[in-house]
Amino acid sequence: MNIISQNLVGSQEAKYKLALHLQNRKKVKEMYRMKGVQMLDKPELVISDIQEPKLKPQQALIYQTMKSELTKKGYSDFRFLGQGVQGLVLLAKDTKTNVRYAIKGVQVRDPHGNLDQDLNNRVKQEVEILTKCSDSPYVVSLIDQFEGQQFTYLVLTECQGTLSQILERNQNKRLNEISAIKYANDIAQGLYYIHSKSCLVNDLKMDNILIDYHGNAVVSDFGLADNLINKSGYAFNQYMGNFLYQAPECFDPADPFIGKVYHDEYLKLGVTVRQEPSNRGIDFKLASNKHKQLNYDGEFNNFVYHKQLKYIIEGLTNFIPKNRMPIKEALIILKGIISFEFQLDEMLIEMIDGNTQQFTSTLKNEIEFVKDLSNKFYPIIKNEQSLNQELKEDDQNRQYEAKIEELQIANIQLKERINEQELTINDLFTQLEQSQNQLMNQPQILKMPTMQMKDQQDVIFSEIKKQEKKDELPKEKNQIMQLIPLINYLLAKELLFIQKN
Repeated sequence: MNIISQNLVGSQEAKYKLALHLQNRKKVKEMYRMKGVQMLDKPELVISDIQEPKLKPQQALIYQTMKSELTKKGYSDFRFLGQGVQGLVLLAKDTKTNVRYAIKGVQVRDPHGNLDQDLNNRVKQEVEILTKCSDSPYVVSLIDQFEGQQFTYLVLTECQGTLSQILERNQNKRLNEISAIKYANDIAQGLYYIHSKSCLVNDLKMDNILIDYHGNAVVSDFGLADNLINKSGYAFNQYMGNFLYQAPECFDPADPFIGKVYHDEYLKLGVTVRQEPSNRGIDFKLASNKHKQLNYDGEFNNFVYHKQLKYIIEGLTNFIPKNRMPIKEALIILKGIISFEFQLDEMLIEMIDGNTQQFTSTLKNEIEFVKDLSNKFYPIIKNEQSLNQELKEDDQNRQYEAKIEELQIANIQLKERINEQELTINDLFTQLEQSQNQLMNQPQILKMPTMQMKDQQDVIFSEIKKQEKKDELPKEKNQIMQLIPLINYLLAKELLFIQKN
């Protein structure tokens, strides 16, 4: 097969895989909707169709510096995504491949080139932990890391949005039962994997739970993450996370409003807890009743799985650290519900491979790609309807071309068989001519039948000439086949005549 044919076959196969991918992702999302899972339901836009938000002056300045540095690294089409503890996050596209990424920039040097060593060490630790935890689909994937003049850049897999955005889209700011179970399972999967690598996120909150293009929750933002080296009797030695979500033993006992309440409650229970306060300050608006029994409203008690969910919630939020449920136990319960409610093999969208991505880039439609750590791609299509039409027409053309190829092969085979029959006829004529020559050497009395045989031979040649003018190969084949018995008959008749005389 020549290079052109190989490219053609590769292109057709890529388009077929792309069509299957589009069908599969539509099927998965429809399955979630039928089950009542609350999703982002936001349009998947190419970068040129995404509007920039209005930035604060300081953000705009940092944004411009990052864009300038990233342009030199081969990125373009920038959009602002958000701001974390340590820096900005941008959406950018690799100019050569049309693959897009979320790029986090942390300013480790000032404009004069002076390095902030503490911040630089923390970024290095973040990269180390992301690398260790990169093999789970429920943990954000670090694709690359490189240095700019002022910023260190972390290239991450792009996600659609956050779990907070799903909540904000609902009037009551709540998740329904099946959605809560589905996303809790995703988060538990991510946390269990992170803990299995002896790491802590240290900043787990709704804004740091992303939603990927599969519709799954992904644990992200490892700016405050740490390696889990030592444990106290009941609590982690250090906690740097958000106050709304942190465990009660992580509050400063010297704080008279929240921390002291929890400290006194532990003393009353006779529980010794080594409290290591976070040093990020206190937000007095946040809940301060973590030592009190939870109340469940009527809506919760009407849930199908309210008993299982209550068991998990009370197990994970137990005021006494040593009595808390391990994340693995919660995950087992959640996975059991998920396996009952969903077909697990249908929950992940099959991404396209690198070869398909390269061929897909040649299509007329404007397509960009989201890349994951396994080098698979999720296409973002400007006009999916027109692409589906293009693929449909291409499929019809492929079927037509396959039929033509089939007929051409049959035509070649037919010509080969006709050539074989012509060789057989030529052999018969050779034998006939030999017998004629023998008769010509006989006495004159035998020459009259020979002349009659010559007339018959002329008739045969005349018939063959007529067949050569025919264009339809199947008829030509049948007519030549009909001549063979006639030739055999005449040859046998002449040989018998010679033997008698």
